[in-house]
Amino acid sequence: MASYNRLLVTGHLGFIASTFCHRYKDNYQITGVDFAGWGSMERNLVPGVRDLRADIADGEKLRSIIVEVRPDAIINFAAESHVDRSNEDDSCFWRSNVMGARNLAHEAMRLGIRMVQVSTDEVYGDAHASNAPWTETSPINPKNPYSVTKAAAEMLLAVYGRSERHHLDIVITRGANTIGPRQFPEKAVPKAVWCFTHDIEFPLFRTPARRMWMHVDDHAAGIEAALRKGNKGAVYNIAPSFDSEEMTVTVIRRVRDIIGKGTIREVQDRANYDLRYWMDSSKAKRELGWTAKYTLDETVKATVGWYLENGGWLEAANNLPAGGGKG
Repeated sequence: MASYNRLLVTGHLGFIASTFCHRYKDNYQITGVDFAGWGSMERNLVPGVRDLRADIADGEKLRSIIVEVRPDAIINFAAESHVDRSNEDDSCFWRSNVMGARNLAHEAMRLGIRMVQVSTDEVYGDAHASNAPWTETSPINPKNPYSVTKAAAEMLLAVYGRSERHHLDIVITRGANTIGPRQFPEKAVPKAVWCFTHDIEFPLFRTPARRMWMHVDDHAAGIEAALRKGNKGAVYNIAPSFDSEEMTVTVIRRVRDIIGKGTIREVQDRANYDLRYWMDSSKAKRELGWTAKYTLDETVKATVGWYLENGGWLEAANNLPAGGGKG
């Protein structure tokens, strides 16, 4: 098993990457790269993590950083990730999610180091009509521009991994629907906390949808296990137990119950609306020794509790300018 000390972590001012940095700052020497765009916050910076500002789609700038840092591995969390915004304009999604991943892969190949690509269950599409959960061999069938760009990045990196010319040491993780501290409030649970605590109606899509709800600590642990134990070229579903699957409306009502007040208003479904994400994570358990630790109830309680205890963070996130970054 390879040994890693110096990590380059992209998107470290965002949701999942900042959690990874909190959990593993004492295990690795972490340099973070973030362009402080939408969904990133300076107050997410973890003490002890080196903070560099750059766009991973800027190949020349990225090369200069890699030359200086000389990481032992790269973990790519950086992504434009909101479906609604991708439906409106997907140009920045292609730049960050595909070209950024390509640039990182070329630097990893140049140094001969491992790259972990953090992807999403959304590349599988919609499991609404499926009679079995997705495994890593299930077809990719993305349904919206965001998930198309994530699938495109996966496919390119997989080719680099198989090619005799490129020899990229790539591991890909596909994470389930994740909630927890420091998630930007365009996402359902932090948005619900904000709405219910500020007497604002929460807009819920009219058609019921199902998700597997995973705590961000479990997601970060799965990615770290993939870094250390993942097989070259492998894909791993990182998902909680099937007991953690629940209707979105049920979870939002649970958030309302914890807060003690709130109104839910049904709205028109978004374009390209997936009704179910459903993954089997047996491979990750078998090959990585990873399983999610949080139950659904623990995940929701811990998440809502963090936002209630950190109202200043949520206030700052909701008052960021369109470019994000400060706060």
